[in-house]
Amino acid sequence: MNLPPIAAIRVFECAARLGNFTKAGEELGMTQAAVSYQIKILEERLGVKLFVRKARQVELTVEGRKLSQSTSQAFTLLKRAFDEVRQDSAQILTLSVLPTFCTNWLVPRLHNFQALHPDLAVRVESTPKVADLFAGSADIGIRTGAGNWPGLAAHFLFTATASPLMSRAAYETYGPFETPRDLLKLRIIGDMWWWREWFKLAGDPDAPLPDHSVLELESQTMEVAATLGTPDGVVMATPAYFARELEQKILVAPFQTELDGLTHWLTYDESKAHLSKIKAFRDWILFDPNAFCLGRMPSAQS
Repeated sequence: MNLPPIAAIRVFECAARLGNFTKAGEELGMTQAAVSYQIKILEERLGVKLFVRKARQVELTVEGRKLSQSTSQAFTLLKRAFDEVRQDSAQILTLSVLPTFCTNWLVPRLHNFQALHPDLAVRVESTPKVADLFAGSADIGIRTGAGNWPGLAAHFLFTATASPLMSRAAYETYGPFETPRDLLKLRIIGDMWWWREWFKLAGDPDAPLPDHSVLELESQTMEVAATLGTPDGVVMATPAYFARELEQKILVAPFQTELDGLTHWLTYDESKAHLSKIKAFRDWILFDPNAFCLGRMPSAQS
């Protein structure tokens, strides 16, 4: 497509609509001479005169009037298209969230946020991959780390903890669990690094842990589901993510010792901090007393 320079077309559309080079320059932030130069470029590319220049005004030629109608329609369509995209973008909030946080904390509470902002549609991408917030793949991301990503605003949410969890049936069948080593009667599920660190924190760094767990999956949600389906399984997981199951005694935490794990942050592109949809979600998750509350786990005896 061999079009003339878009800048020249834009200047022509404005000058034709206003019928005056000076007024066109004022609207476009250009000098009258710059407007005249752009029109000259366009006329040379087309090989026809578009304006008849008079003392204090300009008039469109026959060719100019024909081109003016088409360019005005084209810019109207462009403006409409950009307005629609801008409106859609303003009304849709895209979140990139870690899988377990998404399933076990965010999704059950999203209705509270949407009740406060009914005109804002929410799209959630549950993935362990880090979203490129600068490229616009998501508006907000929940990340783990040190919170010092250049160009990103980072608000501390919480530090996830980890502790052994098991089904009520396993607790009743294989208990009592008086020392950490009593857990070794069960099948170990989850990341062995966390298990070793937890045993150190619990005061038994020399416990004869296996070299490998019997099962390690991509999310805590999946590992806990596997534990509930295993009659003699115990998993290292974040109790706060499974508060409902703990309260209902579906899961049991035989020990109150919790290992500090990954620090979670609410992140977004600093240059987009002014966007109302980002401000709305940020204020909700950080300051709404009904939003962010990761409580401590109930004891096995309570």
